[in-house]
Amino acid sequence: MAEPHSAHDSTAFMSALAEQLRAAGVPLWRLRFALMTMHPEVLWRSVFWRADEGASVIDQAHRRLEDPFYTESPVAAIRRSGEPLRVRLQPGELPYALCRELREQGGTDFYAQPLPFSNGQVGYVTYVSQDANGFSEVTLELLEALRPFLARRIELESAYYATGALLEVYLGKNAARRVLAGQFQRGGGELFDAVIWFSDVRGFTQLSDRSDPGRVIEILDGHFDALAGAIADNGGEVLKFIGDAVLAIFPLGDDPRGACRRALTAAEAGFAALGRFNEALTARGDAPVEVGIALHRGRVMYGNIGARDRLDFTVISSAVNEASRLESLCKPLGARLTLSAAFVETAEIHERVVDRGEQALKGVRAPLRVFTLEP
Repeated sequence: MAEPHSAHDSTAFMSALAEQLRAAGVPLWRLRFALMTMHPEVLWRSVFWRADEGASVIDQAHRRLEDPFYTESPVAAIRRSGEPLRVRLQPGELPYALCRELREQGGTDFYAQPLPFSNGQVGYVTYVSQDANGFSEVTLELLEALRPFLARRIELESAYYATGALLEVYLGKNAARRVLAGQFQRGGGELFDAVIWFSDVRGFTQLSDRSDPGRVIEILDGHFDALAGAIADNGGEVLKFIGDAVLAIFPLGDDPRGACRRALTAAEAGFAALGRFNEALTARGDAPVEVGIALHRGRVMYGNIGARDRLDFTVISSAVNEASRLESLCKPLGARLTLSAAFVETAEIHERVVDRGEQALKGVRAPLRVFTLEP
């Protein structure tokens, strides 16, 4: 099977484009284009090339549209007008802050083109020269002739990026990679051992009753940011948000002890991040968010599950159910974190835990030996 399109392909394409333009005689110093996205945080992905640095990428946030540096920029101007724009970077007054910056850095000529896409979006490409004579008329004619072909190519690149970004946002990076590689048939999956993370907000029903829905969503988003960031930073993968709950896994791979310890580090980091979020909540008069987390080790089936036309990429097993029930013991045991014996033994953290004995779990046939961390 061919490798799926990679996020690095945009920089490879940029480098090849710059090299071919220079080989054709274009006195190119800087080159930039944008990949349009469908990402909740990223408005577009700017791909840069500099003669002395090569290709690089910067993600631009949605709030960038409100930044005067953008609204009063040549890029904003060409996207509004639909026409190319040339600015000779000569001494004297220049109309754009970007052009003034480029002149200070040695630029002599700036040329920007809008790139209309077939879906109605408008991308852009900008060219900058340091040549004393700037871009010749022959060069500008070449760039204009190239424009419709470049628009199609960058639109395709944007579509690849947007597809991957959407899948990552809704499925997670690992699941998105699998789906893009062709693993999307129902019932397909694999069995492996993992740490299973299950966390839940305490008192969520009361929070929902006393707050308007928009406020509840804002609080939930802050809580999810705190925990999901800690999970990702320590090698875990958030599989889904279930109401106010989080289901995540840390595959054991070749280092079961390390995976378990990373999961424990993620839990502690998540509590710390949640504490900072709670400080902001209480400062404005809101009640803090309290969370219980359970960590369990078990075998899971990881893959596509669902109806013919509506699938979910998740994990299923008795161990997942046990992790959920294990978390429900946090409140009666007066703990923020509950750990299974299987997790404690694999992590080798006996000196840090308190044995709470065997506990009956609702819906689980056999009791589970449970541990909590020492205060």
